[in-house]
Amino acid sequence: MIKKIVFATDLGVLGPFVLCHALELARQFNAQVDIVHVIEPMGVFAESVLDIFLPAEDLEHLRKQGVQEVVKTIQTRISETMISEFSSGDDELFLGEVSVVRGLAAESILQYVDDQDIDLIVMGSHSEHGQMLTGLGSVVTRVLHRSPVPVHVVPLTRVKSQLDSNRNEHLRRML
Repeated sequence: MIKKIVFATDLGVLGPFVLCHALELARQFNAQVDIVHVIEPMGVFAESVLDIFLPAEDLEHLRKQGVQEVVKTIQTRISETMISEFSSGDDELFLGEVSVVRGLAAESILQYVDDQDIDLIVMGSHSEHGQMLTGLGSVVTRVLHRSPVPVHVVPLTRVKSQLDSNRNEHLRRML
């Protein structure tokens, strides 16, 4: 039985389209939808640039408190957006927790699933900028291979091409 769904988002422009799928599933199963976004660690190059250009005390503050402030800001903005975008109708009743976590995307999503007793993962087929050889992005591929629960993958290729071509202004407004 599906009672808890997690919508894993990269906060890209196609996220609201995927969230609509998650909310529709929540309606069908009378389930709660949690939203999770993962902030991945900085790469070696970014760390090197910070080491060179920031004074040591600023860098220490950034590492200790700056990331926590960013996480809190993202979490607040997601919550506010969800409330403003989905407050009409019954959608708000299905929205659960909003979490912003740090780590590797696939691993953090799967850890969230375990920690929160999630029954279903909903995510887009790829990120907005992802390189795809198989039609699936690298994160969704890893989640699919290792998930202990069903994964609902929303195909985004057609939606993205419609958005890119500007042929469907209604879709652009919805997103």
